[in-house]
Amino acid sequence: MARKITIYMPGDLEDRIGDIATRQGRSVSSVIVEAVQARYARKDGDQIDPALRQVARMEARLDKAIRDNIMVKEALLLFVRVWLEHNPPLDEHLEESAAASAAARFERFLDFVAQAISSGRSLAIFEPASTSPSNGALEEVAS
Repeated sequence: MARKITIYMPGDLEDRIGDIATRQGRSVSSVIVEAVQARYARKDGDQIDPALRQVARMEARLDKAIRDNIMVKEALLLFVRVWLEHNPPLDEHLEESAAASAAARFERFLDFVAQAISSGRSLAIFEPASTSPSNGALEEVAS
């Protein structure tokens, strides 16, 4: 015989349970009874499987990494679009010298990135260029 109990739950949870019951054509109490039975029917009682918990954490971290990657991609694409909109194409007689200069500047930039990564410091932190050889690459890249 079923006994009557009263439970208190957050409004959003109550709404979700009500929506599930409506979609399935069941009573709210039958949905709650099924959830409680499923929860306590586990062989380990109160414990959720640690492997499942770890998988859930890894999935959440992966989702965050994917979101971060999408934001970086969008920022880079926006930068390229704005840069292309505001920088006119070069005249034909300047293209060769500009390409040589760009190649040299890009090499210095790659050296700067490699140096920053190997030292373990962030590339996002701007340090004003000085006369030291280690910061010379930054001066040249900025020009």
